[in-house]
Amino acid sequence: MAGKDWVKGFRKRHPEITLRSPEATSSARAQAFNRPNVMKFFTILQNVQQINNFLPHRVFNVDETGLTTVQSKCSKIFALKGKRQVGSLTSAERGVLSTIVVCMSAGGNFIPPMIIFPTVRMKPEIQDGAPPGTIFHCHPSGWMQLEIFTEWFQHFINHAKPTAKDPVLLILDGHMTHTRNLQFIDLARKMHTIVVCLPPHCSHKFQPLDVSFMGPLNTYYVQAIEKFLRNNPGRVVSQFQVSKLFGEAYIKAATHMIAKNGFRKCGIVP
Repeated sequence: MAGKDWVKGFRKRHPEITLRSPEATSSARAQAFNRPNVMKFFTILQNVQQINNFLPHRVFNVDETGLTTVQSKCSKIFALKGKRQVGSLTSAERGVLSTIVVCMSAGGNFIPPMIIFPTVRMKPEIQDGAPPGTIFHCHPSGWMQLEIFTEWFQHFINHAKPTAKDPVLLILDGHMTHTRNLQFIDLARKMHTIVVCLPPHCSHKFQPLDVSFMGPLNTYYVQAIEKFLRNNPGRVVSQFQVSKLFGEAYIKAATHMIAKNGFRKCGIVP
């Protein structure tokens, strides 16, 4: 069995190799990301592109993510060496989940987002501080629903303005609210929107929003929560602060370079 000396020698012989913490990858994702699925996706994408010749600013990707009133992780801080426990303040043990719908183009443009709150009735106060143009919806679960996604797509059409001479390409994952939404599919056909679905369990490689945008957004959102807790001692983050905190994070993350890099890393545009 190889010992510590062998490991040291191995690292000296191969300076190009470094020790890193791997990302957790589920078995379903590991098995689904294979050559046949990759080739099938890019074949469909290439055929659609050859027929319509989409420019980068007409290629869009939409995805949903969840934001809670309790940060998912804490920012790193300086602490004394040897100290066993280092704490950071959070709002509560468990947070309340809201769904955010984000859409960006390969040209660097962003469609104003949608926020779905886990409430029965919409209150005007929970909309304060959201990014300009944001639309809101509420559902007891706080999750995306068929009719809510159709409403978002109408919002998308109002901003993208697809026409017969200038159609758009919308790339999305295989969530039930997308692929089994007949109202959305019929509306996409009428409104000159070509829809391409990502292969199952491959969004971590093919979804531009997952690759480049969601990470920075979550980091900035955590920083916004921590800033709020420091500036407001004794208070906690509730649904009434989500729009404002999300707005601060979204403005920082929604940049042209992040959008372009996401599509480039996925191999979609160029």
